[in-house]
Amino acid sequence: REKSLALTGYLIDLVDGLPDAFSVGTPRAPARRGGHVAVEHEEAYRLSQALKDRDVVVDFRPPNVVRVCPAPLYTRYEDVWHVIETIQAIVESDAHREYEPRDGGVT
Repeated sequence: REKSLALTGYLIDLVDGLPDAFSVGTPRAPARRGGHVAVEHEEAYRLSQALKDRDVVVDFRPPNVVRVCPAPLYTRYEDVWHVIETIQAIVESDAHREYEPRDGGVT
């Protein structure tokens, strides 16, 4: 649990450094947070598809959440950094726009 909180805390800090279009939907208080972080963005579905095609394991939760779950037994801090680095690259290149928008449904 200690490493899970550290990883999700680190992930939250990194999301806070992304452009304003991103926000954290997960409680920031460690005692109220589980093992995942809800990264909110209006293009969450398309981002989740682009991330999956780049071998980043995430899922989509309607209406606007890319859910990232750094499993503490085998996820490194470097892996968390890589997720954010990949999100930035996707958004900066508009690569997520190659995917069809979708409403509803969990992936």
